[in-house]
Amino acid sequence: MTPHRKKYRAATALLLSVWGPWAVQAADRLRRDPCPLEIVGTWKAVATEPQLLSFSSDGWVNVLGSLGEQQPATLDILAQVQYEFAPRREPRRIGFRARRGNDIFPAGSSSWEVTAYTDESFSARSSAAEAGEQFHWTRVQTHRYFLTVAARGDATLFVMWTTLDGKNTAIEALGSTARGTQTHFGRIPQQLTKAFATQSDRVDDAMMRVELNEAEYLRTHPVFVSWDTLVSRDLLARGDPIQQAVLLLDATLQNINRCGMKIRSVGGLTDSDSTPQPLALVRALRKANDRMHVSDKTFPVRWQPPPPL
Repeated sequence: MTPHRKKYRAATALLLSVWGPWAVQAADRLRRDPCPLEIVGTWKAVATEPQLLSFSSDGWVNVLGSLGEQQPATLDILAQVQYEFAPRREPRRIGFRARRGNDIFPAGSSSWEVTAYTDESFSARSSAAEAGEQFHWTRVQTHRYFLTVAARGDATLFVMWTTLDGKNTAIEALGSTARGTQTHFGRIPQQLTKAFATQSDRVDDAMMRVELNEAEYLRTHPVFVSWDTLVSRDLLARGDPIQQAVLLLDATLQNINRCGMKIRSVGGLTDSDSTPQPLALVRALRKANDRMHVSDKTFPVRWQPPPPL
């Protein structure tokens, strides 16, 4: 077995030992339903009477007031209801528990049978509705998300998530960087993330930036959270930083492509007997996906969320 394969298997074993239960459940969900409904976010009813719902990641859904030109973040919360998917591993139904009834949810327990969905919309049938009656919801854009893969020379390789909400720009990045004569895996310094917020003119830099929809962001961001947790627990200190960055990139691309091919991968991620060179790897990714690249000219620096209604 080559040293590369040994490092790859060791890194994979470490990840599974820390995130074993999560990894098994995720793999099971992937086999059963490769593209589950990503419900977190704000949704608008496709109906004559405007209605807005905001699903959180902690099991609550807010009924929002429809106040015309206001943005979802500033709308009044008219009611709060608990929700959960059932069954959890292959959700086809959303259960609700409301202490008090409102225009959308009756008091007590009720449920929606999800009959169809995409990343941007879903259709459902309520247990409280007339037989056969369905209603439809479309996702309201409250944020914009971008994924950047960047390299500098032979030691720096990282993945960066950029989130715009109309007021602030949030950046989270992980990967390998050079520190003197040593290479380190961890969070990327702000100075470096700012350097790759725009296209660099340096001959030893390469980057690819693509836009993610909200569902794609929700599928890929847990990759960052998982690896960041390993870093915070100092569980990656003995590994090869560049190879760890390659594994992070590979996991991110797999989750982006989970529901259909969006970013074309390239050879040398995990199927090579030698660690890929960061600069060559990112250049190859950029070449293979150049039509997806978001240039500085088209990047929405001054973007504002559209009115929800």
